[in-house]
Amino acid sequence: MKKLFSTMLIPLVCAGALLAQDRVQKVVTIKNGNRNGILHTLQELAPTNGMVISTSDNDHLILSGPKDTVAGFEEIVKQLDVAPVVKKDVETTVYMIIASAQSASTATLPQDLDPVVKQLKTIFNYKGFRLLDSFVLRSRDGEHGDTTGFLPPLENLPPGNKISYGLHYNKVSIEGSDNARVAHFDRLQLNLKVPVATSNGTIGVDASISTDVDVPEGKKVVVGKTSALEGSDGALILVISAKVVD
Repeated sequence: MKKLFSTMLIPLVCAGALLAQDRVQKVVTIKNGNRNGILHTLQELAPTNGMVISTSDNDHLILSGPKDTVAGFEEIVKQLDVAPVVKKDVETTVYMIIASAQSASTATLPQDLDPVVKQLKTIFNYKGFRLLDSFVLRSRDGEHGDTTGFLPPLENLPPGNKISYGLHYNKVSIEGSDNARVAHFDRLQLNLKVPVATSNGTIGVDASISTDVDVPEGKKVVVGKTSALEGSDGALILVISAKVVD
């Protein structure tokens, strides 16, 4: 009986020795600082692969397990340990132009808006153009943008009243190559509240311009117009340009 037991024990000991020899331990360096995220992913996989994963500090992981499995986990670490993508900023310049049926001096318009005015004259039956307001809004690629403010007073408004505005877009995305980048604005919207005098006092009338729009970098694009400010003989025209800030 003892001889039989010894005969059975020898293969088991040998198998255990081989199994112990097959297990290895490897220290892997995390180069891009995402140790916790990588550790979480590996721990989700470890129980079904005979792996033990521990940490020594913020820059290293210790992988223990079968040799081939450790090698596979080391490859997973390499795939996950990548530098984070740095999002670029998109700088949007917004122009609000007043167009009218009467000829007017364009002295208030920056020279870089001359091509836009020429385009507007071919599209609409307006003769006079002046810059009412402009501002710059910056947000990151893939994120939304918001701003609010008041426009300068207009002659046709009740005394002491100003037009409030809010500009919003759900998301701006950089598309195209570096030599021909385009900023795509998802649901760009300009909301205006225009004070109007009535027999019962002054009330606020809502007006808006809303659309998706693609803006080639360095170009000025006409987004839309509303006649809420100037009546049927005029309009507020929204023009924007976009610049990617590297």
